[in-house]
Amino acid sequence: MATPITGKDKDLIFLGIQGCGKWTQAKILLKDLSNHRYFEMGQTLRALMLNENLIGNYITDIVNSGKMIDDFITHDLIHTALKIAQTNEKKLIIDGFPRLATQAKFFSKKMQEMNRDFVVIHLQLSKEQALERMMKRVAIEGRKDDTPESMEQRIDIFMHETLNVIKHFEEIGKVITIDANGTIEEIENKLRAALGL
Repeated sequence: MATPITGKDKDLIFLGIQGCGKWTQAKILLKDLSNHRYFEMGQTLRALMLNENLIGNYITDIVNSGKMIDDFITHDLIHTALKIAQTNEKKLIIDGFPRLATQAKFFSKKMQEMNRDFVVIHLQLSKEQALERMMKRVAIEGRKDDTPESMEQRIDIFMHETLNVIKHFEEIGKVITIDANGTIEEIENKLRAALGL
């Protein structure tokens, strides 16, 4: 059995297909990792969308179309989150970034510049299971950006872009893959064991 990669002293990056449970598992871990702070790109973008201004309207149009947000926006946001964490001597739990090769390159460079180590947690789930979970989320949360078309677009981006990012991080020994099929508690137990928590 492989030696667990401890997550207590590293930034944790949650990646996976939409509906795999990134937010749920990140929030569970956050309760026990007192030196970590949570940053979700999607949540941050949705907060910006609430503003009726140039930036809010621009992001709203992109999100509602199901497309990916421009790198210059996501790069600025992740850099800001990393700087705040660094200033306060905290680690981050990052949900849903990086998703594209350009973002992964930027992220890796920033982490190296800031001398921060990280682990990527890939919550693996099939496309069919992801769609089923997303449809349930629509019924409960009613998010405007969760239309069948935008869901398919986001899944396509994951399959064609984000999987390549995960493979890149696997090649440099940064990825823990967790089977995200199961109950919340089952997935949590697998994750804790893999991280040595």
